[in-house]
This record gives sequence, C-alpha cells and structure tokens, in this order.
Amino acid sequence: MRLGSAALLLGLMALVLLIVGSLETLRLAPRIAKVVAVQGEAVAVLPPRFGRKTTASRPLKPGMLVLAGTVLRTGPNGQVRLRWVDEVEVRIGPNTQLKVTRSSYDRVTKSLEALFRLNLGTVFVSLRRRLPAQSRLELQTPAITAAVRGTAFEVNVRSDGATRLKVAHGVVVVRLPNGTERHLQAGDQLFATPHNAATAAP
Repeated sequence: MRLGSAALLLGLMALVLLIVGSLETLRLAPRIAKVVAVQGEAVAVLPPRFGRKTTASRPLKPGMLVLAGTVLRTGPNGQVRLRWVDEVEVRIGPNTQLKVTRSSYDRVTKSLEALFRLNLGTVFVSLRRRLPAQSRLELQTPAITAAVRGTAFEVNVRSDGATRLKVAHGVVVVRLPNGTERHLQAGDQLFATPHNAATAAP
C-alpha cells in the first residue's frame, strides 16, 4: 500500500513538473534575428540539432534567420547586419567571430534576453528604443561583459582577448573579471585585457 502511494505521489510530482515546464516554454518565445545585409565572406556555423551531431556551416545571405547558438564568422572583407524585431541591431565587421548565445522574449513581462559572445573582431550594437526594466542585453568578451538597456556602442576584440569599447550614446555598464563595474557614457572609451584591470582609452 505504501509503495502504491509513493508511486502515485511520484507520478503526480512528475506531472506537475511537466506542466510547469510546458507553461515556461509557452511563456518564453525565441527571438530570431534576420540578416539584413551581407558584404564579402560571411558564414553561419550552426549548432548540432534535429539529429545532427556536428556543426554545419552555411554562407550568410540577406533574409536568412539566425537562431540562438549560431556562431557568425566574417572574412577580411566580410560585413553583416542583423536585426531583431525588438529594434536591436548588430553590425559585424571584418575578421569577426560572434556567437548569439541566447535570444528570447518573455510574453508575461514583455522583456527581452539577448546574450552575445564576441571572441574576435568588431561589432556595433544599436538599440533604437530603451528596453523594459527586466530586459537583459549583454555582450561578453574574454576581458569584459557589457550590459545595456538603450544605447549604441562599438566593441573590438584582438586575438589576445584585449578589448576596446566605445560608447556612441546612452550608458553602458561594463563588468570586469575581478567583479568591479564601470559606468560609461557617450564619448567614453575603455580598454581591458583578460587578466588586467581596465583603463580609460585615449
């Protein structure tokens, strides 16, 4: 009798977890970027999914959609412009490797979560409107994490991970590996390396 009750309880718990997971899935919608423009050599490295065990490389073309988990790579003359429906735009420069780590929209809070990883090269991020308070848009490099709500800024990462950030307008909060934060405003620049404290760039 006790075994039967325990099995029933476990079954009910599993059902509750399944329902909660389904509700969370319905609440969070993936946000997909659209390739607006492409110049020169540019490819998308797609993550393993739908039974594919290895990554796959595809040339980027205008109109293509970019899912979370995709790594975008440009050649010496490559440039790409991406746009999300939330009026977030990312311009990718030559010789760049950018990963779209996460991109989702919360239907309940109306907030956006967009996370990027820049390992090499240059990107320019522009938000045409201020994001809701609970939104999270971050660009991570080997040396810093830049968090924004409504602004425009450029980030360049060298092969050794050294990072230079320039703020065009708005405010960017930069977190360093040691946990400290810097608040940069329009016109400010910052240079940081993976193992050293950041300095104001000339």
